[in-house]
Amino acid sequence: MIIVLLGPPGSGKGTQAELISRELGFFKIAIGDIFREMIENGDEMGKAISDYLKNGLLVPDEFVLKMVKKKIEESVNTDYIIFDGFPRNVNQADLFNKFLNSLGKKVNMVIYFDTPFSIISQRLSNRRVCPECGAVYNMVTSPPRNDNKCDKCGATLIQRNDDREDVIKKRFEVYERETVPLIDYYKEKGLLVKIDAGAPEEIVWNNVLKVIEDWRGYKKGRQ
Repeated sequence: MIIVLLGPPGSGKGTQAELISRELGFFKIAIGDIFREMIENGDEMGKAISDYLKNGLLVPDEFVLKMVKKKIEESVNTDYIIFDGFPRNVNQADLFNKFLNSLGKKVNMVIYFDTPFSIISQRLSNRRVCPECGAVYNMVTSPPRNDNKCDKCGATLIQRNDDREDVIKKRFEVYERETVPLIDYYKEKGLLVKIDAGAPEEIVWNNVLKVIEDWRGYKKGRQ
């Protein structure tokens, strides 16, 4: 089963992808995590990616697909994969479909996290991350126990460059222009399931779990 998580930045895709991976055993491919790893490496490609992200722009399609292919090849479980942050536009989706077809696979479900911009802005502007272990906090809804310190490792939390207010607006504009057309793209294929991602995290997770279990039950009943 291959699932794509679709939604604007700050819609909670990353949190839900982590839950799906941990609770249901899916291999997670998160494009944002891959990019951040490459930026930390400090090579020329990492620097180029950093420039794109700092300005709220999308990384070129061909490079993104190359990284996705590499991650799939590294996967020990190609039967259950969750994609967070990919594809981000229709061209990427077309290239992705062709690649999956070459493997005898296809996207089975696209979960769309519908989230108002007001909530996105609040979430991202208050988001803090741990530079050491990667833990994520929201200073309003899920703050650390100790002021600005990670609960897990004690490191000082930071705000990502792409979570600044000016970049948030730019990222959302790029999302509306590049990624929103994917909603109709996958709807026409009968793959889209919409979830209200403005709800509390636990409710969103319960809804995500239900649509996945319903799909599995449907497929089992068809066998």
